[in-house]
Amino acid sequence: MFRTGLCLGVDMKALHFTFLLLLSMGSQAQPREKTVQTDSGQVVLHFFADREISTKEWTDLDKRWGRSLAYDQNGKEIFNYQTRSIGGHASVYFSYHPNGGVSKIEVSNAPDGGIQWYRSTATYDEAGNRTGFTEEGNDNYGPITGPGHLQTWNTQQPIVTEPPKQEVVECQKMFLNEVFLVNATRKAVKATVKALKPSPTLKDSEHTLAPGDTLRLGSYSMGETFTAPDQELTIVVKRALRNPKKAAADGLLRTDSANVNAEHRRYYVVVRGWK
Repeated sequence: MFRTGLCLGVDMKALHFTFLLLLSMGSQAQPREKTVQTDSGQVVLHFFADREISTKEWTDLDKRWGRSLAYDQNGKEIFNYQTRSIGGHASVYFSYHPNGGVSKIEVSNAPDGGIQWYRSTATYDEAGNRTGFTEEGNDNYGPITGPGHLQTWNTQQPIVTEPPKQEVVECQKMFLNEVFLVNATRKAVKATVKALKPSPTLKDSEHTLAPGDTLRLGSYSMGETFTAPDQELTIVVKRALRNPKKAAADGLLRTDSANVNAEHRRYYVVVRGWK
């Protein structure tokens, strides 16, 4: 749950090259943790005893968006999660084995408002193999904790709390798409929203957002598929001006997304600057 596919506009290959370049400077003993300042923000690195990278925690210059990653001792990525401190929070906490490898990963995610929340804990052995997983939370359909949701397992055989059920034929599932507008600039903005297929849950609307504000625009459901907001609505954003006679700058937008569960995705349309 809450798997993210967010595109931050950050060249991760360039960041990885920067990390390798920094690690190659000097031959002194490498500390287990190191903080690096880059052009895109701050990176906290944690290392194995053999100086290979165990975890990376990147935060952008505005300290609003980030990404946390973990690796096994061979350099294989075993965890990748989008973090944020805007529109609620999404955070990751790492615990470590004596060899520097990650032993436990705790995830917490919740929007700024609403009943939704989510927490999970995954455990790993020193080789980077996941050995256990638990989760709990609440979404639009009710508590996540309960039979068939909360489970603990190991690499040998899953242990699921849900009792056996009789086989049933499932109808097509409706996937829920939620859309939020995020003002990540330092100026107030005015937004005009036009729904291409108006419905009770997604209507035409106009809004004014202060700097840092997050607003839920609405939702739409599709049969077993997620659909990006630009297929369902248009959003025109302009800088809010006190003098209505002046020409207002158009906002530059990007779209990020985060999975709440297998049938529920949130889209964040972010105002990131001005044309």
